Amino acid sequence: MTVFYTSGVIQTWSKVFISNQLYEKDFIVSDYFPHATLEEIDPQINQMIQHEVDRQNKKIIMIASESMCPKAVREAIASELAYIYAEGYPSPRTILEPAEKLSSFQHQLTNYRRYSNRRYYKGCEYVDILESTLRRRTAEVFECDNAKASEIFVNTQPLSGAAANNAVYNAFVKPGECVLGPSLIHGGHLTHGSKVNRSGMSFNIVSYEVPRSGKLDYDAIEKLATKNNPKMIIGGFSAYPWDIDWSSLRKIADKVGAILLADIAHLAGMVAAGHLNCRGCSPHTTTRG
Repeated sequence: MTVFYTSGVIQTWSKVFISNQLYEKDFIVSDYFPHATLEEIDPQINQMIQHEVDRQNKKIIMIASESMCPKAVREAIASELAYIYAEGYPSPRTILEPAEKLSSFQHQLTNYRRYSNRRYYKGCEYVDILESTLRRRTAEVFECDNAKASEIFVNTQPLSGAAANNAVYNAFVKPGECVLGPSLIHGGHLTHGSKVNRSGMSFNIVSYEVPRSGKLDYDAIEKLATKNNPKMIIGGFSAYPWDIDWSSLRKIADKVGAILLADIAHLAGMVAAGHLNCRGCSPHTTTRG
């Protein structure tokens, strides 16, 4: 059996023996998939999903880390892209390439055929184009006076804020080193150092709290930072109703030589709208997918 590409559709050419006679035929792989709906194949699971749809339509539960996304986003997530195992990243050249070349199939596929790519598996040439486009679009959304789109590195692969935070830990902090972040019981997140999370298990966590006034005490945070000399300081909350003074956190981090992680999982929409100047978020939370 030989597999080849025709107009972007995978086809196979097969020799089939039936009753000792040789037949040759072309067929499309997807023709052999079951085409029945979920309701037809598994009505029980389908009913459970429909109950959840009904619950979401009739009840509002104000959970900061949840949101609803449009049908178009769900179509993209449930598309054939879900079949691909695209470990690795697009070529670094795509970060600076002009938009017209970035979206040019001819240009990108020519480079792919000549230089291959940085993936661990084959079949990712179109995923490379898509991911490069997503990275560029995201950089343009978060572009601000302090950073042009070409100066912003974007990783669109983490599927949650937790995975994004873990990537930052792995990049800047070694196991056992100190991290200063908001306390879980004062509105922080599990990945800010909770003992039940890998962040609390792998790093020396010092937590800052919200005083009875309900607003952050930046002088107290500075004292903790000066005393413990953290490698990284985390700003951002799962539950905090006030604006965060990011410039104060920046000054504290600079004073002790720490990396400042702006966990804006629940603020990303406002950042994209230009109301804030900070950056790590959960796409499903505030940008609706």
